[in-house]
Amino acid sequence: MRRMLPRMLKHAALVTVALSLFAAPAAAQSKSWTAVSKSVNTGAAIVVGVNLKPIRATTTYASALKLFLDEEESAKQAFEMIKGTCAIDVPAAISDATVIMKNDEKPLVVLGLDGLDETKVVACLEKIGNAMAQAAGSTVAIKLTAKKKGKVTEYSMAGEKKKIYIAWLAADVLAFTDDPNDKGKITKMIAGKPPKGALGSMIAKVSTTAPIWFAVSKKDKEEWGTILGGYGQVDITGGTITGTGHLVVAKPAEAVAAAAEGNKGLAEAKTEAAQAAGVLKVLNTITITAAGSQVDMTGSVADKDIMGLLPQLDSIF
Repeated sequence: MRRMLPRMLKHAALVTVALSLFAAPAAAQSKSWTAVSKSVNTGAAIVVGVNLKPIRATTTYASALKLFLDEEESAKQAFEMIKGTCAIDVPAAISDATVIMKNDEKPLVVLGLDGLDETKVVACLEKIGNAMAQAAGSTVAIKLTAKKKGKVTEYSMAGEKKKIYIAWLAADVLAFTDDPNDKGKITKMIAGKPPKGALGSMIAKVSTTAPIWFAVSKKDKEEWGTILGGYGQVDITGGTITGTGHLVVAKPAEAVAAAAEGNKGLAEAKTEAAQAAGVLKVLNTITITAAGSQVDMTGSVADKDIMGLLPQLDSIF
């Protein structure tokens, strides 16, 4: 049980990222961002928001989920166990997610849930623990003990030294870190204010109701200059998924140089994809232009074409 819960949390984060690649438009701001937006750690450098609920309307969803679970056998087994034991379909139960990272890129993952709350989640974990114990020949019932301080709940179990720490930011919104045994980490990651400075400015430039949106405030040196960060989002209209990104640099001259390098790489990619019509079609939608001290990038792909592009991309790149 002690090892099972961290693995389940990890797989929830993984499936969130996998499904986010195929998002559809969101009708409202997500539960997770609504719950965490006013308490973002002041050291945060990266914020990614994903609305998973409308993904299920895309033609890509079922195939993408199957592909992901075929690649992640342990996640597949965990999801099957949860569904069989608790009658909870994990991908359907996650409505949205927000991921917040510092420069070390160790995430705080915030999940919005559909039809679940703390009581139901804990009951499910106890059922799974008992099923695993019985399979191992034990007749001792497993019971999780919860102790809440502020927004963080400590979960413990008789006979186990390590404890699990999860923050419930709302009745149907939970948060955890890459190390769910570390109380200090989760406590610090949810202690903050609405984002300000460069990160806050970039978040203000995207639609946080978009299917996918991101903002990054992180310096990085390149041959042509200094990257200060970036922001962007993914939208879908009439079956076409469109991505828009903006790379923020230190000077306009650096934006020109970065755009030139990007277009050079794009031209090379088109040459490599000359015999792959589907990939070339997508590459031809991409634009990279300098605009002041940033580089603007756009591109699009038809929802119905995504799965067919994967083998072509493997053969080219």
